[in-house]
Amino acid sequence: MKCSAVVLGVVLLAVTASGQTNSKDLQLPAAPSSAAATMAVSQPAQPLLLADAAPGGAISTASPALPASADPEPMEGPPVLTARPEYEWELYAGYSFFNFYEVPNITNLENGFDVAATFFPRAGWIGFEGDMQATFGHQLGCTSKFVLGSGGVRLRWARPKGMQFFLHGLAGGSHYFPQTAYGGPNAFAYEAGGGVDVAHGRRMAIRGEVDAVGTRFFGTYQYSPKVSIGVVFKF
Repeated sequence: MKCSAVVLGVVLLAVTASGQTNSKDLQLPAAPSSAAATMAVSQPAQPLLLADAAPGGAISTASPALPASADPEPMEGPPVLTARPEYEWELYAGYSFFNFYEVPNITNLENGFDVAATFFPRAGWIGFEGDMQATFGHQLGCTSKFVLGSGGVRLRWARPKGMQFFLHGLAGGSHYFPQTAYGGPNAFAYEAGGGVDVAHGRRMAIRGEVDAVGTRFFGTYQYSPKVSIGVVFKF
């Protein structure tokens, strides 16, 4: 028993010495120094950029917008239709109604045809025109006829949607049948008026025209209206 007590005492002394040694090795973390604390307090906070703030005061986490690039190229729209005439030549053929004021209180209604050709240098707005008219009626139980050949200047004014207005002035010679005892069948004549062409495709149009025809037959002057409608071909 004495030997056992001695051994137990030696073991307890050894354990006690080992615990004291381990306690000396353990150290608590050191408190921050006063200089480090001063630096942490004096360091300013990072300012909040306005770009990071969303509407309503919320903070946005989206990345800042990149600078705008160069303006994009404008998109090409449909071609604009211009009103400029495109062709130098115009050929016309149509029906003509002619009310010939022969002498005071005597008129002669005639129907026939009218043809014309006009050349516009460089497809401009002024051109040179040649016109031929032939109309037929009845007088004193026989057939009457009036023929007019003239040339002059035509002015055209093109508008959008295929419309083209024009004015013209012509001068030339005329022939009337039947001949009377009051003068010869031929006389100087002139024509002035205008109208409109309405496009029907790129090279064709419908023309309406109103003119006044001046002549001198039978020792008197005639101022007679003429109305024409027909088709124009352009090239």
